[in-house]
Amino acid sequence: MKIFKLPDLGEGLPDATIREWLVQEGDRVAADQPLVTVETAKALVEVPSPYAGIVAKCFVEEGQTLNTGQPLIGFKQGEITQTSEKTSDSGTVVGKIEAGGQALAREQRPPANRPRSATPTVRALARQLGVDLAKLHPKGSRFSEAEVRAAAGTGLTTSTPSAPAPALAPSPAPSPGPTVTPAEPARRAMALAMAQSRDQVCPMTLCDEVDISRWPKGTNTTLRLLRALAAAASAEPNLNAHFSNDTLQPQTPVNVGLAVDTSRGLYVPVLRDVAALSTQDLQEAITRFRRQAEDGAIPQKDLQGATIHLSNFGSLAGRFATPVVVPPLVCIVGAGRAHKAVLPHKGKARVRKLLPLSITADHRAVTGGELARFLQVLREQLEPGE
Repeated sequence: MKIFKLPDLGEGLPDATIREWLVQEGDRVAADQPLVTVETAKALVEVPSPYAGIVAKCFVEEGQTLNTGQPLIGFKQGEITQTSEKTSDSGTVVGKIEAGGQALAREQRPPANRPRSATPTVRALARQLGVDLAKLHPKGSRFSEAEVRAAAGTGLTTSTPSAPAPALAPSPAPSPGPTVTPAEPARRAMALAMAQSRDQVCPMTLCDEVDISRWPKGTNTTLRLLRALAAAASAEPNLNAHFSNDTLQPQTPVNVGLAVDTSRGLYVPVLRDVAALSTQDLQEAITRFRRQAEDGAIPQKDLQGATIHLSNFGSLAGRFATPVVVPPLVCIVGAGRAHKAVLPHKGKARVRKLLPLSITADHRAVTGGELARFLQVLREQLEPGE
């Protein structure tokens, strides 16, 4: 039996959780055909077959966590045709992989005869909502999120909704005590990112408050912050940059990684070229990301390519913070909870509404002056003139 081991998916994590087998023992598969959907740091990724042949054994069940390099699937000896791509049992995924700890740069194109007509994200959503895609037909070549939610909303469900299968729990301790289960992939990814930041970044944080008393009623704080951040990054491009190998590389356009807090952990989907997006496009993208984060199914491409981070933690609580810069980025903007204060205004004591800002940058890459000027532009963009 020829064994294919779980490859390194480039997330910086030593393992992945099996979410859905796309083949069964005895199936004949083509080279590059998706074999299984796994959950890595924060996204669902399909692992393609390095061979054409007959599946002899699937070594793990759905819901189990497998370490990189451990047996994933076996093929019947003598029934294997090697793909034209260079592969080996050392665990190499067929397809392009980015360096620097990033995940698969692109999802493998499925064979034309592949019966499945949905992405891993949409299939995960369908399982959670109890929608059997096999008994439905997509309007186009693939099912969309909207179609799945519409099917669930109209009662076109053919199975019982189920939550994502948990990772294997460790053996219970002999003495009574709280049950310990492995962390979700998103939480493990967060832990690794924070450890990397601790070991590599020299942080400096500046704090200030912006008078937003003149904002129109109902102003969306996140949208306003995104617009201001894009302007500040344009004025001080060294803050919208990557720093690696002792080299500062300003990036264009401004791609904002937006921190989204969920029960599963922290997700940071990327809003690309925020300066070019309309208000409606930004709002729709933010709404979609928050929904996908709760489902634990943000597409891999939407988690890559950030040039600067934004955390609107004040929507929950807290005025000031020390936001954490995650390499290779050099800056993160944090917005605290708006509050009212009595301040001198035009010679009189007036109640004004203030928005706290906390901005952290990697002092290895940028100067205090650059960070201060960035903050100054941010203030000017957020604080309407009289």
